[in-house]
Amino acid sequence: MTRTEFENQWNRHFAGLPLLAGAPMPSFDEFRICERMLEDYLDIFRGFNSREGEMGMPYPHPFFDSNGIPLLDKKPSINFILIGEARPPLNTPVLNNCMGDRGNTYFYDIRHVRHTSYLSAPRENWACPIERPCPNNKVNTLLCLASKEVLLLDLFPFAITYSTTLRQDLNTHGVTSSFWNDTRNPYNMQDRIRSIANLLCENWDLTMVAPCKISEHIVNPVNGFGTLGIMPIGLHPTTFRTMLYDADRCNGCNFGHEWKKIAVGFRGAPSARLIGLSF
Repeated sequence: MTRTEFENQWNRHFAGLPLLAGAPMPSFDEFRICERMLEDYLDIFRGFNSREGEMGMPYPHPFFDSNGIPLLDKKPSINFILIGEARPPLNTPVLNNCMGDRGNTYFYDIRHVRHTSYLSAPRENWACPIERPCPNNKVNTLLCLASKEVLLLDLFPFAITYSTTLRQDLNTHGVTSSFWNDTRNPYNMQDRIRSIANLLCENWDLTMVAPCKISEHIVNPVNGFGTLGIMPIGLHPTTFRTMLYDADRCNGCNFGHEWKKIAVGFRGAPSARLIGLSF
């Protein structure tokens, strides 16, 4: 997504919402760097370093050695896609003695080692090593998740604080729908996954780990969201509306307990157990 598209998406979908009236647009430069960190992770599945120079990145490519050799011996494919909400806003870094940042939690930034269930839940489900305390630990965690064929993608590009009321507004005003599969939106999830279709397993599948207000709105067929049309088709279209009641799912909400493809537990946090059940 270009800077102009980023600005247009903010002005069209977010800036006019009552809770965001007068709020500054999040940084495009931070977005660009974080998207490149995601691309670094996707390079594990590509099998080559796709960076062009260092592109102003804060560290060298973490998943290849200085000769461009992948650190993971076998190139994996993407089988398990987790759909989150958005990157968290950046906090002031809190560095430890090995330069791990205990103040921030972005999934794909190897410096960010503060605990977040968005990483710990999939890590626990797929039995990967803990990401703390150092960037090297985080690299090993991400390499392990890639070897298990796992990918996390966020629905929205804007690193802001999302409240329940804001999520309801995003649903009500069609913003969630636009970022799901509206081809007029350059950041819609369907086209983003289509762009990496060559990296997918034949039987790839998808689960929601965004907070329940967003996840349930997408999964519940009463709201009219289609499944994502991607080749290879994978299991997604036939499994997305599977029902499997669990009292821990969307715990604290009066909705969402019945949908297998919502892997969110108490207080909107992803759950390792529910992720396992969802696949």
